[in-house]
Amino acid sequence: MHLVVAATQMEMDAFKQFAHTADERPELLVSGVGPMESGITLSRYLERHHTKLRTVVNFGIGGAYFSTVDKQLDLLDLCLAQREVLGDFGICYEDTIEPFGEHAFPAPSLFELDPELLHEARSALNAGRLSPAVGTFVTVNGASGRKVRGDFFAARYQAICENMEGAAVARVCQLFEIPLLEVRAISNLVEDRPGDDWPIAEAAARAAQAAALIINRFGNIL
Repeated sequence: MHLVVAATQMEMDAFKQFAHTADERPELLVSGVGPMESGITLSRYLERHHTKLRTVVNFGIGGAYFSTVDKQLDLLDLCLAQREVLGDFGICYEDTIEPFGEHAFPAPSLFELDPELLHEARSALNAGRLSPAVGTFVTVNGASGRKVRGDFFAARYQAICENMEGAAVARVCQLFEIPLLEVRAISNLVEDRPGDDWPIAEAAARAAQAAALIINRFGNIL
């Protein structure tokens, strides 16, 4: 059995529109927004069901950084997470964040995602002509409202985008030893707010479409 996780009901409703023809119906979980809600919700679910699960697929929207490694991401681009970083776990200054030292607060803040799932997900999206970017995602407790903050995260972690749940989901999956795949669609650029209107619904639908393709691939091979 596979579990699909999204932060909001809007995103999950979009997934249902694309996943109704799947050979294997995954379990669905709306986690809530932010690291705390998503971590608690997923932990409670996995306490009851983790022995039945083969994978977790986390999907949703994200904000793209300008200083990317390969190229500038555009609105509605798809991204797959190679790793997740809890970006604002530390001392927050105006333009930078100083991470806590490992000995002062020995809590994990970087999580490598399953490379085999990443390979299969990338193949599934490429086969569906939805070529994704692959890289490091940053999870934040509060969305970055200034470009300089996004530039800091991009440079420090060679990151491509940010979200508000991924690292928490990765930590819980690590605890329960369940492989994780994360896919997101870009709903906005991390810029000085207020920016332009964001295509949130369109990005949610695109991420949901990608998640459905990935689940179909996993259902056939896992």
